[in-house]
Amino acid sequence: MPYFERFDICEAYKALEDDYNVSGVLQERPSNQRRSMSTDYQLMRMEFQPSRMFNGFESLSENGKDIYMDLVERYKLPTPEGEEFDAYRDSLND
Repeated sequence: MPYFERFDICEAYKALEDDYNVSGVLQERPSNQRRSMSTDYQLMRMEFQPSRMFNGFESLSENGKDIYMDLVERYKLPTPEGEEFDAYRDSLND
C-alpha cells in the first residue's frame, strides 16, 4: 500500500510519463488533456529534479513502484512488461 511521499509521487509520475507518453503527453491523464501540458512540463514548473540515479521504474523506491502501479490501474494503461516489472510482481507474492 503506497503512502504519501512527495518525492516518490513525482518520480512515479516522471517514470509513468517516460513509459506511456504519446507525442510528449500522457493522454490518459485528464489534467494533461485539459491543459494540453505534459507531466514533465508540470514537474519542471514545480522545479522537481529526479534523483541522479533515476532510471525509470527500476530506480523507484518500493513506495514509488506502488504509486506507479496504482497510476497504471487508475488511468487504465496497458500492463507494463519487462524484467523489472516481473521482479516487482514476484516481490509482491513473497
